[in-house]
Amino acid sequence: MTITILELQCSLLVIILIGTLGKKAGIITEGVSAGLSKMLINLILPCSVFSAFFERIPDDILKSSVLMILITIAVHLLYILAGVLLYRKKPALQQPVLRFAILCPNGNFMGIPVIGGIYGAEGILLLSVALLPARIFILSIGIAYFVAGKSSGWMKRLLQSPPLWAVVLGLLVVWLKITLPVPLENAISSLGNCTTPLSMILIGCVISDLKPEMFLNKEIWKLCFWRLLGMPLIVLAMLKLVGITQAAVAGVSVILSALPAGAMTVMFTKEYEKDGLLAAACVISSTLLSVLTIPLIYLLCARII
Repeated sequence: MTITILELQCSLLVIILIGTLGKKAGIITEGVSAGLSKMLINLILPCSVFSAFFERIPDDILKSSVLMILITIAVHLLYILAGVLLYRKKPALQQPVLRFAILCPNGNFMGIPVIGGIYGAEGILLLSVALLPARIFILSIGIAYFVAGKSSGWMKRLLQSPPLWAVVLGLLVVWLKITLPVPLENAISSLGNCTTPLSMILIGCVISDLKPEMFLNKEIWKLCFWRLLGMPLIVLAMLKLVGITQAAVAGVSVILSALPAGAMTVMFTKEYEKDGLLAAACVISSTLLSVLTIPLIYLLCARII
């Protein structure tokens, strides 16, 4: 599993490096970077979110799926509480970044191969189920972190967010059992699959302005501790306390909570003009450290549950 995680880290870092070199060489200008950010938020990410609702849940895993959804909701309420307690006194440019990084683990790019490698097809299905309520929290509460208090019309700005409406449309598709034409479904999925490489390039553009001393910022390491160790250990203790004995359900929940900060942290930070350098440093630092922490959390989970 450690080799799998290391391979994922290397893939991420190569794409990030391409973005950094492209920005340094002038291939990616400020205008291109700004346009890429808007395209990700307003087109690519909504397609990624909407395509997630195309997954069909087999009947034999439906019972576990209900439990998975309930646990995911509880975990995200924990994230929100942690964000309030840990960062309520932070500056306005930093507070939403740190809260969002706690709320948003890298569930897609790292979650699917890591959890799939441990728990197989059942794990991937459970992860797909967990990501549905997770996205609702991230694209409602998460966006609210950035826009709340920014102006008297922050609620209107929140409701104008394309990713949020992608969640609403996805829920309608599931509820009404709508089947889209295959070419349209494939096109939306293909656009959604561009989210990870394009967001990594965007991170590379942002970190081209990073100075080495930025990584001495204690908030980055505090975020890494809570994102990679604190949150999964609390989730593990909660599951043990309430008596969750289903290994796959518990394992997917804990590993998902142990993933590094997601690339959306940088995307939304840049879009809403907060501390982009802090966001990029948090994503990179937590991604690198996760190669050590995820195996540790997995071993603890396997031993305790």
